[in-house]
Amino acid sequence: MKARNLLAAALAASVFMAAPAAFSMSVSPILVDLKPAGSQGSSQIKVVNTLANDLPVELTPLVATVDEKGEVKTAPAGDELLIFPPQAIIKPGATQVFRVQWVGEPDIKQSKTYLVSVAQQPVQLPQGSSGIQLLYDFQVVVNVGPLTGKPNLKLVKTELVKDDKGARRAAITLTDDSDVHAYLSATKLRLELSDDAGKTVWSKSWAPEEIAGTVGIGLVQPHATRRFVLPYDLPAEGAKLNAEVRYEARP
Repeated sequence: MKARNLLAAALAASVFMAAPAAFSMSVSPILVDLKPAGSQGSSQIKVVNTLANDLPVELTPLVATVDEKGEVKTAPAGDELLIFPPQAIIKPGATQVFRVQWVGEPDIKQSKTYLVSVAQQPVQLPQGSSGIQLLYDFQVVVNVGPLTGKPNLKLVKTELVKDDKGARRAAITLTDDSDVHAYLSATKLRLELSDDAGKTVWSKSWAPEEIAGTVGIGLVQPHATRRFVLPYDLPAEGAKLNAEVRYEARP
């Protein structure tokens, strides 16, 4: 049996956090930004073994695309993203550092997204024993952006909707018409509700770190569109929703 704590799902808008100690390992960071050349061309992924026995793990990169609904599709990666070592056996309580480095073209024109699978490997059970091994597979998001340029995130639509529990929610649709990936969690967000006469009846703002803690990173890939249903409670009054999204910086 294999259990997955998929950060692919986190791309769709859940909270990005390292694995809690209740899991067999903790992984950090879970979001990495790289450049194709220079000092930002490499980074590290740290895996801590929280078990009382050895932890075998394997790291595998996958190319990822995210559609408007936040659904993630992956495909085998080429040899542009190097991970060293690709496998390791981590002693109880120990930390293993894995190096992630871009070794592809140094002048890419558009950001690329990878999911690096940090997968716990099965172990040989003692002869004559039986049981289910619960294996965890964490996904680290790695974005490689061009050396120059910046995101150009634009709000294209706002909607008043209800979630699956019937709660009133705000849905916003964003597009990034640049060659550089963008994050909803790098914005300052303001929502405003007005009545039929145009009078404001409610408004609230969220800073980047608040969005990161409640929505997640909110990745919008280059020349792509994302729709987010925000997990914020809205009052019953107000017939029209307005939103303002201002790009600042990722916390």
